[in-house]
Amino acid sequence: MTSTTAPPPVTAGRIGPQTIPLPTGPEAAPHARRAAVAFLRRIRPSLAPERSDDVLLIVSELVTNAVRHAPGPSTLTLTTAAGDLDIAVTDCSRVPPAPRVPDLTDGTGGMGLHIAEDLGARVFTEPLPHGKCVHAAFDGTGCPQDRLGTASGG
Repeated sequence: MTSTTAPPPVTAGRIGPQTIPLPTGPEAAPHARRAAVAFLRRIRPSLAPERSDDVLLIVSELVTNAVRHAPGPSTLTLTTAAGDLDIAVTDCSRVPPAPRVPDLTDGTGGMGLHIAEDLGARVFTEPLPHGKCVHAAFDGTGCPQDRLGTASGG
């Protein structure tokens, strides 16, 4: 059933996590971005467009890394708590990502983790029994509540 009424904005507490299984291959990043847009509209309808763009860029980068460097399925999990936001991508590789010098000449990348950190996210990897989960977390230090557009700040 589809509702035409948007839920009220969330101002405190934990929302989610919302976990989205991702397709393999090049369609994974667009699929993840669409899911992230829906999540942000539901939890932060007043989020500034530039903040939404930051989140979508990080989602794209983390998902692209999973597709490029890990075999098998991956998932995107979005969680928010009291204005904080965690973007997490789980994949089947146990090899942790390592920041490297970006390569601007041959298209091999190297920019994703740097981009996430430059946008204020705390990037860390959680080892799992059958892979890993890479997080880009915005907290009170890296992403103040007014950046996330909570009712009290934006």
